[in-house]
Amino acid sequence: MKKPKFTKEEEMKLDILRQSIDRYQNLLQWQKLRRAEKKLLELRLRYDYRSYRRELMLDKYLVTLRPYAKKRRTNFPDERD
Repeated sequence: MKKPKFTKEEEMKLDILRQSIDRYQNLLQWQKLRRAEKKLLELRLRYDYRSYRRELMLDKYLVTLRPYAKKRRTNFPDERD
């Protein structure tokens, strides 16, 4: 099959078309990357929240295990033992 011969004007139009297609492909690639980053951040936030909650609950538990936490408190803070 013979390669078609184009005039200068047709060559210019083809180049413009190729450039626009390349630019569009580049934009699509960046958009795909941005969507993936956004999804990753959302997942990280969701699971980090769970780990923060777990740490908070563990801290509460450990605080109650401290010996001075079980001390009887008086009604007046100035009258401590």
